[in-house]
Amino acid sequence: MTHRDRKMQDQRRSVLLVEDEALIRMMLAGEFEDGGFEVHEAGSADKAVALLEAGLEVTAVVTDVRMPGSMDGLGLTAWLADRRPGLPVVIISGYVAASEAVGLNPAVVAVLSKPYNPIDIVTLVSGPVFGGSVEP
Repeated sequence: MTHRDRKMQDQRRSVLLVEDEALIRMMLAGEFEDGGFEVHEAGSADKAVALLEAGLEVTAVVTDVRMPGSMDGLGLTAWLADRRPGLPVVIISGYVAASEAVGLNPAVVAVLSKPYNPIDIVTLVSGPVFGGSVEP
């Protein structure tokens, strides 16, 4: 095992999963945990902002777009561009074009339309965040 491999192994991958539908959030959280991620969950963009403002450090954010509260997923994406520039974001939605999301935050890795394969999201986040070569 190389030094880089050991360093990557020691580094705990973490994701903030922002999804208002509890069953979808639980399913995605399970897939990320199976993929070796530490998962932090938020049922709204407002809750995600509160967690991040309280000092939560993550290596990626996966967010839905349409959610209740004062901010939706696109608002969260814009907030992240301002407060956490460079933090990789994956948007999961059936309602937004990739160009619209990337215009809000250049750190948007992908926009995946529903329905999607949860394993594909884990693979996608693992690649760009940690230097892997993933074909979206």
